[in-house]
Amino acid sequence: MNKTKIINTIIGKIQGYIEEGVQIFKGIPYAEPPIGELRLNAPILKKPWNGVLEAVEYRPVAPQPPPYQPLFPPPPQSEADCLNLNIWTPSCDNKRRPVMVWIHGGSHIYGSGNLLKGRELSRKGDVVLVSINYRLGALGNLYFPGAPSNIGQLDQIAALTWVRDNIEHFGGDPNNVTIFGESAGATSVCTLLAMPKAKKLFRRAVSQSGAVTPDGFEFSVRKTTAEMILAELNLSLQDLEEFRSLPVENIINAMIKAQEKAFITQTRMDFRPYIDGESLPKHPTKAVEEGYAKDVELIVGTNLEEWKFWRVFEPEFEKHDSSEYMRRIDALLKSAGEDVKKTDSLIKMYKKSREENNLSINLAEIYEACMTDSIFRIPSIKIADAQSKHQKNTFMYLFNWKTPYENGRYGAMHALEIAFVFGSFWEDHLFTFPKRTSETEMLSNKMSNYWISFARIGNPNFNSALRWPSYDIKNRKTMIFDNNIEILEDPLNLERKMWFKMNQWSQF
Repeated sequence: MNKTKIINTIIGKIQGYIEEGVQIFKGIPYAEPPIGELRLNAPILKKPWNGVLEAVEYRPVAPQPPPYQPLFPPPPQSEADCLNLNIWTPSCDNKRRPVMVWIHGGSHIYGSGNLLKGRELSRKGDVVLVSINYRLGALGNLYFPGAPSNIGQLDQIAALTWVRDNIEHFGGDPNNVTIFGESAGATSVCTLLAMPKAKKLFRRAVSQSGAVTPDGFEFSVRKTTAEMILAELNLSLQDLEEFRSLPVENIINAMIKAQEKAFITQTRMDFRPYIDGESLPKHPTKAVEEGYAKDVELIVGTNLEEWKFWRVFEPEFEKHDSSEYMRRIDALLKSAGEDVKKTDSLIKMYKKSREENNLSINLAEIYEACMTDSIFRIPSIKIADAQSKHQKNTFMYLFNWKTPYENGRYGAMHALEIAFVFGSFWEDHLFTFPKRTSETEMLSNKMSNYWISFARIGNPNFNSALRWPSYDIKNRKTMIFDNNIEILEDPLNLERKMWFKMNQWSQF
């Protein structure tokens, strides 16, 4: 193994390794072990150490339940060692490169910053890439009287603070940090826009399929979530110290059992950040609407067929009777506070729009389009609307490339764009991980160049590439990423207009 030189940071010496011209540092602890009194407590930045930290292997990730559909063996987990980050850099010099900090997704329950391949993006863009691990699930965002709220978000802020204080030793510019993330990672990105403790820790943000829904940040759901988990442990909300002394395996098992019961009883559980009046004073969309993040340049977007991802959990999804799709659409409208009598007109509108856009009018796909819009696309448009009023460097995209995996069953699904941003492909198509072909590499090259330019100057445009116009609520110009890259004004606008009239969006 070809080692890097020893890097002197403000908290200790670190040595990584060199691979294909990129210097890599894995498993750097940014905070003290969150165990004992620090379980369900705000992170404490890592104290200085003696000797040289060998940063050549990933450290464990946050404790979490096993994934529903494991594509790879889950990485090692450890509550004590999970607050760590990884760095890819072209050189540990004084060049002060743009810094891109990746926040992984996974419903705030699953996931890891250890799974991405960061080498390609760092080398291609001459950027310093950082990925982070943070606390998840019942150890990350569990409500408990006497404990801080939004602990997973506070971990992210601690990691960004570490980056600010140390990244110049790795060739990065602490004054030019872009945070970017997908799904729960994008929800985290949008939430950080509204958190006082995150102010000035980043300059730019990219939200890829972020679910900043109007009803996802209430305290009441977090209280119910905590009570259900604690019931499995024979504890109450007054038993914080007892909770802190439990084996972590007991907590994860209680979380799994509570989720199973919630599914049966249709009780809502949630581990997303929530409004507590302090660490998160108000809903992120509301804060952005009021100009709280006006100095932050923003890219926001979604994939055309996000909800097709969830077909992996339902192999017979397409075989349901039409009444089942109707029932699900009814339930979606009801959850949005709407009269289910609107179902027929909603379906009629979707059919009209999809015919105009050469999309399937199959009822199963209309249901999936409703889910995609309500959970991902419409909330993302609302964030773009809010930020574009204050920040001219706001940009919107729609990712339309469809994977041929399993005869195209998953289309332009959730998480598919990640590989294109990172330039990370495989020998064959594997669910959200596309195969390396001339087609995928061509789209990836264009897409990643926009991300790199944005991280560098706050504007994705570069050289002779198709100009990506700023977004505004008058024209709603949107970059379409597909084999044919183009700009469209207000794509799928019939759906947007309908959802904007829903009661749940009236507050924004």
